[in-house]
Amino acid sequence: GRALATAATPRALARLLCPMAAACVVNARGARADRHVDDWARVETSHSFTGRMCAASRWEESRRHDNLFVDPLSYKLAGAEGRSQPMGAWMMVPRTRFGDDLLHRAYAKEREPCRQLVLLGAGMDARAWRMEFPQLDVFEVDQQTTFDVKEPLVAAERLAVRSRTVVATEFTNRGQWARDLKARGFRPDVPTVWLLEGLMMYLNMDDSVSLVQELGRLSARGSVVFHDAITATYVQERIKVAGAPFLGGSDYYGELWRQEGGFNRYFVHDFRSLHVDRANRQLWVDHRFPEATPERCAGQRLPLFVVAEKV
Repeated sequence: GRALATAATPRALARLLCPMAAACVVNARGARADRHVDDWARVETSHSFTGRMCAASRWEESRRHDNLFVDPLSYKLAGAEGRSQPMGAWMMVPRTRFGDDLLHRAYAKEREPCRQLVLLGAGMDARAWRMEFPQLDVFEVDQQTTFDVKEPLVAAERLAVRSRTVVATEFTNRGQWARDLKARGFRPDVPTVWLLEGLMMYLNMDDSVSLVQELGRLSARGSVVFHDAITATYVQERIKVAGAPFLGGSDYYGELWRQEGGFNRYFVHDFRSLHVDRANRQLWVDHRFPEATPERCAGQRLPLFVVAEKV
């Protein structure tokens, strides 16, 4: 595969990687494929690789005529390694749009509008470039290997937010990510949106509790958090994504955020209540569907969307 990469032209290589060679190289329905970037750069950890898989899924979504979002940088952020193994759209599309919609609402609030966005486990997220929030400061928190690959790819791109700050750290070193975040200019007195997409299931429950406690200490009134998760029973499936195992799940995420993080308003969505509406290009939540309470989660293998707010 490496020998082939050195011999093939960019267009020939694109034909090998996807069925629409011209779209891959020139214009993938808004998802740009830059010829000059190193498409073969590789991240060094399984967890970081999942971020490239997510970017590949966003690229696939961006190419659809009925897409729920467009990520112009997704092709190159995925790289050849990510596009060879996209994350499942069944989760990525609603999760991405859910996070987008939550960020829009939190930014536009009349009282205590959020002016910071923290992406914990940012991966190849591109919201700092694809969403126009002129008063928003974005902090991307992830492993160093992610940024070693990502930064050269985005160096020439125009930000759509006020600022973007990279925070290279490790989540398994208790409290390290929080210290690193504050050292890079994060302000605990400013209401913040926290997006923890594809993170919590990779942490054991002790590390999850520690993260919630740290995040709670850093969160001003008006802050809101969103993350996906799995129930405790789901952990027994021993799922691995690109070699990275799911370690943690709980039936009590709402109470965890209230008791350990001080987020006194929360709702845990059963993933089955979320609907991708292609006709209207939106995601909607069936509020007739009951909340995923601990009683409803017990013994069930369920993906969850968790939202918590300090009010």
